[in-house]
Amino acid sequence: MLPNWNQNDDCPERPRPNRPRVIFCLFPTGPTGATGGITGPTGPTGATGPTGPTGPAGSGLTTLGYFPDFASFIAAHPTGNPGDSYVVGGSVYMWDAATASWAATSIIPGPTGPTGATGPTGPTGTTGATGPTGSTGPTGATPNLTIGTVSTGTPGSTASASITGVSPNFVLNLTLPQGPTGATGAAGATGITGPTGASGISVTGPTGPTGASGATGPTGPTGPSVTGPTGPTGASGATGATGPTGPSVTGPTGPTGASGATGATGPTGPSVTGPTGPTGASGATGATGPTGPSVTGPTGPTGATGATGPTGPTGP
Repeated sequence: MLPNWNQNDDCPERPRPNRPRVIFCLFPTGPTGATGGITGPTGPTGATGPTGPTGPAGSGLTTLGYFPDFASFIAAHPTGNPGDSYVVGGSVYMWDAATASWAATSIIPGPTGPTGATGPTGPTGTTGATGPTGSTGPTGATPNLTIGTVSTGTPGSTASASITGVSPNFVLNLTLPQGPTGATGAAGATGITGPTGASGISVTGPTGPTGASGATGPTGPTGPSVTGPTGPTGASGATGATGPTGPSVTGPTGPTGASGATGATGPTGPSVTGPTGPTGASGATGATGPTGPSVTGPTGPTGATGATGPTGPTGP
């Protein structure tokens, strides 16, 4: 639509304010573009990236001290670093970075150190005086724990430890699981998709115009409805005079006639039995009524025990 803002001139003697004049322009729809051709082939898949390097082996274990019980140990070292370990009583506690806690591994306790030599008996004093007490023997040697072999186990395996050596020198051997596999390399880029071909032409011919409807013919006139006139009603004739009442005469009753002979008995009609009608359909089975309550009456009271009869006489 294209508006025209000029003065309307359809009525020159009565000017009106400017208003838009609507002009309709109808244009035919352009043809649809051609359908695309063959889709280009999919580009080749990019080469798989190289496998990432194997993660470094776990760090070794360093024994940093000895504590007689867990309470004194955890009070002094609530946390640790990967590879730290302490001997606590009869176990080795290693710091587990994955769970951020100390993990315990039992160890074989070393043999008891030799008993110190008994001190020499003091000289016998004079009579009555007690000799001096001998000196206490030396304390056994403190165990000396060192790190032996540290082996790498398979990924996901459990860490293990063993102790070898002879008292007081012990060697701690460890097997630690292998580190996780490195990340997979990035996938190669996807090949370029070929261009889409042009769309084919889709042409639809115009629809022909619809023919005009023919005119309806006129309705014919209705014929006249004619009813003839009704003739006049004739005059009523005069009523005649009533005649005299005749005498009431009853004649004598005639004699009773003789009874006629009994007619012969007619033949017996045929005995016809009609066909038996079809049996009606059985009615639906009614619903089973509810089971009546099972009532057990109360047990009557036990009757009183009868009196004991007299003892009979002793037989001969």
